[in-house]
Amino acid sequence: MSSTTTARRMGLIAATTLCAALALVGCAPAPVAPTASEVWIKAVPDLVAGDMTGLFGTFTNDGSEIVYITGGTAADASLTASKLDAHEVVKDASGKMVMQEVKTGIPVPAHGSVILKPGSYHIMFWNLKKPLVAGDKVTATISFSNGTSREVTAVARDISNYAG
Repeated sequence: MSSTTTARRMGLIAATTLCAALALVGCAPAPVAPTASEVWIKAVPDLVAGDMTGLFGTFTNDGSEIVYITGGTAADASLTASKLDAHEVVKDASGKMVMQEVKTGIPVPAHGSVILKPGSYHIMFWNLKKPLVAGDKVTATISFSNGTSREVTAVARDISNYAG
């Protein structure tokens, strides 16, 4: 066998190996955003009482790795132009319940769900520019740690009707 034939065979083997490797990389599943259900937002009928509210619901991750809810944006800038934060309610050192940002995001377990609800995890809306009355619909894009996002539509509810 000539050195030219051997070189061609080696080149063909290298090219075939490279194509196979690239094909396998292309087979890796793309990250998928968790799904959302039963999404609602606390009504704020009077901004005198405050200009913030929380978004709640169930987020389900069908993937094999934990994903974190990192925040998001409101679709309607006339409602708020501020970014949305992942928040939780916890006891501080004095035993008082306080809200705080979850810097790492709200965990959505692999093959599982997390429920965002009053007094617990929620997506915080800041600097509301207008009231939200029960029945209003709010659309937001929720962001996740895997680089995906999901648009959700939440119906405003009176918090006094929450039976958590």
